[in-house]
Amino acid sequence: MGLPTGVHHLALATRDMKAQLAFFTQVVGMELEALYWMHGVENTVHAFLRLGDTCSLSFVQAPDMATIEPVIGVSHPGFSAGSVAPGAMQHLALSVPTEVELLALRDRLRSHGYWVAGPVNHNMCKSMYVQAPEGLILEFATAEGAIDVEQWIDPAVVAFCGINASELESFVRPPPFTSQGGKVPQPAPTARPNFVFTGEWAPRGAVFFQLTDEQIAAALDSPTPPVPRRPAT
Repeated sequence: MGLPTGVHHLALATRDMKAQLAFFTQVVGMELEALYWMHGVENTVHAFLRLGDTCSLSFVQAPDMATIEPVIGVSHPGFSAGSVAPGAMQHLALSVPTEVELLALRDRLRSHGYWVAGPVNHNMCKSMYVQAPEGLILEFATAEGAIDVEQWIDPAVVAFCGINASELESFVRPPPFTSQGGKVPQPAPTARPNFVFTGEWAPRGAVFFQLTDEQIAAALDSPTPPVPRRPAT
């Protein structure tokens, strides 16, 4: 109960929404399914590209992103094995159903002038790599089944990460949790790592942390799509 079941969307920053949409629709072949002003955020655009009925790749373009420069080795890895700052995305891997479709996608990418490495066989998947606009390192992978835990949790790496046997057991099989139906009270905002509000948002931060669940919902709910549904013909 209460477990994530997949990725709903992954939101990436961009300073050029049109270029990203052109790449992912025309070069990769994905479909644009939403493009609107981000809820409650002034002059900020949000886009969704379809991966499935409940899974999307998303981009966010805010005015000040135009002046924030990416730094290789800090915000961007530069290549598929490059380093970035902790908490930053190292690369994005998207699933492709079969190896035949993986090769078809490689043809599509190369026909648009993009240099592609792979597919390479990683056993758990076969992958190929390309650099997308704005330094985004993109992987496309295909796999025939689920990952075999017995073969893919390396004892040497477990030891290197300082994980003991009981911790490993809890990572592989997390302990059960019984929901209280949403009744667990909000902890102190300083109890764990939390949001950091900067710029024009900074004065609102302290107030935000004092709001109740109902007040947050009342302030942030946006249940109506930006474009009215067309009448049936």
